[in-house]
Amino acid sequence: MRFGLLGSFVVEDAGGTPRQIGTPKARALLAVLLLRGGSPVSWDTVKTAIWGESVPATARASLHNHVARLRRDLDESGDRIQVTPAGFRLRVLDDELDVTLFDRYVCRARTARLAEDWAEVEALTCSALALWRGAPLSDVPLPDTEREPFVRRMEEARLQVLEWGYEADLHLGRHQGIAAELAELVAAHPLRETFVGQLMLALHRSGRPADALLAYDTARRTIRRELGVDPEPGLVELHRRILTLDPSLTAQPAAEPQTTPAPATNAPTTDLSIPHPIAADPSAEPHPTPHQLPSSPADFTGREQELDRIVGELAEADRPDGATVLVHRVSGSGGMGKTTLMVRAAHEIRERFPDGQIFLDLGGMTTMPMSPESALGLLLRTLGVAPEEVPCGLQARSAQFRSLIAGRRMLILLDDAGDAAQIRPLLPGSAGSAVLVTSRRRLVSFPGVRIDLGALPDDAARRLLASIAGEDRVAARPAATAEVLRACGGMPLALRLAGSRLAARPAWSVQDLAHRLTSHGRVLRELYADDLHVRTALQMSYELLLQESQESQESQESQESQAAQGSPGHTGSPGHTGPARAFRLLGLMPSAAFGTAVAAAVLDCDEKSVEDWLEALVDAHLLESPAPGRYQFHCLLQALAVELAEESDSEEERALAVERFVLWCLHGADAATARLAPAARRVPLDAGARLRGPFADYDEAYGWYEREREVLVAAVSLAHDAGLHAQAWSLAASLWAYLRLGRNDDWLTTHTVGLAAARATGDERAEAWMLNGLGNQVLNTGRPAEAIGYFRRALRIHEGMPGRDAELSAVFNNIGTCFTDLGDHESALHHYRKSLVREPESCATLNNMADALSHLGRHDEALDVLDRAEAIQRATRDLVSLAIGLRVRGDVLRTADRAAEAVEAYRRALALQRLGGDQHSEAVSLMGLGDAFADLERRTEAEACWGKALRWMERLGDQGRSVDLRKRLAGA
Repeated sequence: MRFGLLGSFVVEDAGGTPRQIGTPKARALLAVLLLRGGSPVSWDTVKTAIWGESVPATARASLHNHVARLRRDLDESGDRIQVTPAGFRLRVLDDELDVTLFDRYVCRARTARLAEDWAEVEALTCSALALWRGAPLSDVPLPDTEREPFVRRMEEARLQVLEWGYEADLHLGRHQGIAAELAELVAAHPLRETFVGQLMLALHRSGRPADALLAYDTARRTIRRELGVDPEPGLVELHRRILTLDPSLTAQPAAEPQTTPAPATNAPTTDLSIPHPIAADPSAEPHPTPHQLPSSPADFTGREQELDRIVGELAEADRPDGATVLVHRVSGSGGMGKTTLMVRAAHEIRERFPDGQIFLDLGGMTTMPMSPESALGLLLRTLGVAPEEVPCGLQARSAQFRSLIAGRRMLILLDDAGDAAQIRPLLPGSAGSAVLVTSRRRLVSFPGVRIDLGALPDDAARRLLASIAGEDRVAARPAATAEVLRACGGMPLALRLAGSRLAARPAWSVQDLAHRLTSHGRVLRELYADDLHVRTALQMSYELLLQESQESQESQESQESQAAQGSPGHTGSPGHTGPARAFRLLGLMPSAAFGTAVAAAVLDCDEKSVEDWLEALVDAHLLESPAPGRYQFHCLLQALAVELAEESDSEEERALAVERFVLWCLHGADAATARLAPAARRVPLDAGARLRGPFADYDEAYGWYEREREVLVAAVSLAHDAGLHAQAWSLAASLWAYLRLGRNDDWLTTHTVGLAAARATGDERAEAWMLNGLGNQVLNTGRPAEAIGYFRRALRIHEGMPGRDAELSAVFNNIGTCFTDLGDHESALHHYRKSLVREPESCATLNNMADALSHLGRHDEALDVLDRAEAIQRATRDLVSLAIGLRVRGDVLRTADRAAEAVEAYRRALALQRLGGDQHSEAVSLMGLGDAFADLERRTEAEACWGKALRWMERLGDQGRSVDLRKRLAGA
């Protein structure tokens, strides 16, 4: 059989007769198997390649049918296509696939080129190019994630073969007629300087030196405009020699073939097609000296500290013989600049590695990562080993590589490593050489520097953006620039692409770009330039994670199938379980750090499994872990997660995930409020549906609020946006007890959204609750007159409605508090009385009324009111309210110049508050106790109480009382 992928899809029998592959899906299946070159292919990889994200329930049976049809179309037995519980394998002989033949010609051409056998190079490159019939796989329906890595690799190999072919033509004196072909290649690939140099030399030898110089000038301007650097030294030198009419540039007769590779020279590696007058040293090592490092960006910005650390390690003095080879690793998510950093470091230190610098892209994040055996084959050929002398087998190749590199000082940069197993066989066996590795995985099992790259700091991000888009444009719109920086999240690739889009559109302002980036759901669509896309860079990590989940699921299914033959099949796609699903659905949460408990609620799974999935996402750099047990998305990765959820998960599943998240927040906040403010009125919740038990004490509840604050606050808006209006206002109301402790901005935000949500439900009682809460927020920030407006709006809703006595009593009480703060104690007393008409036994109102009477100098009446309240509190065992009443009693006694009795009242209040764990109320009582001690001129005890109260107030965020306490301590 003959299979052709280098162009339209071709299948022929041994006699050259075409075989028709009946259906598009069968062609796709055969192409997917051919791309793996005989390696096993999992079921889900094939499903995704054929059906994309819309895999039908009958996919497994359908694939069996396609395999049966393929066997008929190929007229082959079952040996050609094998089906196992793990997947598929296609048996392909070496001479049956055009890609394998092409690779073989390329290897032989490389060997001939090293031997300077230019006639052989020309023949082999012609044979390789003859296999190409057009764009690879041009007529096979495959997704881009399947097709693009293969097409990119083959197109790059084809361009390399073209370079070698024209190099052979120039060496053989066949420059006539190739200038037009080279001009087309330069126009299509203006940054490939080898083509430019070959065009210049062909034009010069054809008697057109002016055109050769013009070609150089055009290339120089293009390279400067696109890359911000000058051409490589080899091209500059060729330009100089053409200008000076160097006679050595005239056509040379073909060199005699050599039997060994040519010695290395001091010529730049980009000048391979240009003859040099410098003779090779016959005593030089026969091994080539590779210089394979890619160019380093001229605008390298923001990784100076990491660069210094890597370069510093590489610049250390030689280690003793036999010392461990250090492997310096940089990991991070896609787009974080791992390769850029390592290439820069390699360039800065390359002089210390005179025996060569190797760059090898391992393709760890692609659908076809390079195997260690293949990588060693490339390394050995780079070191001068002829293809036919490369041994078979991983161990033999690794041993030969270690032998060849022993005693040499080489720098090896392994880019995009998939895992430690891919790297370990490629390491030198002794000191002298150094290895740099980039990976999206955290590779922790090697000695050496390990750096996890995160987002650039704001100043470095701005410098990078300005270096590409222009300082003047960035400086002209600082607010818009800040929006762009936030949208890019400090990701170097995103910043480069954003800057490139601005640079390519002079009519755009930074504000125009900021608007496009911040429009809902557009950020990933906007961050692209040419063939670079932020989404593509990020999604590779997700696709690999998904593939690993699929393989794990298939292995589990295979074991279950063997244990129970004939049982119903598929238990669920890996895309709908495990880390991949976690990545997608957790992205629907607000962009704040979260813990395992809330993630388990969102995913409706046990915490142990979820923790394992979260750690897998951290290892894959799809999630960050700012603290133990806490996780957070990078903003662009969260945007990707949301898009993938919309593509992969049903609307119902996404809605359920959001609802589970909101309910977790609501029930947690209600339980925490029960500890922080036990006497406070709480939103009624379904007791049977509670998602968590009570908190142990005040500290545990307050600590939970502190950890989850950002998530809880954002959850109110998320619930409202998701149409969960009742849950939105209920959550805002439940957060009150915590937000009153110095979180006034969050209080205002949540209750403003809660008010809109309450109105969306049409529930006037809920609307009044939110207005009451907003009034308390305004009152808490020292604006009692403005707060009265909110309370009166709440009154208008409640008045005239049956069964609203409790609500009316609370609102009148709050209005009374406003008048107390305004110093109008008569008006305060009037509203407290109106409150008691609705609820005669409201201890909160009685305590406030006593305070107002005290300010009016009516101390005995105040104490009588407190006695009445205490009787109710003891009868109902309302110890929280009783503690507040005792604290007010202390205040009244102090005002009545009965400080010694006040001390006793405060101490009784503190004893109850310590028993209940209400630290804020305890701090308020300590503040009063300190004042009473000061009245008694017991300064040491007063300062001790104030100092302890200040520490608690600062911890709890009560800024107003903290200021008052500092003044007391300063005065003391």
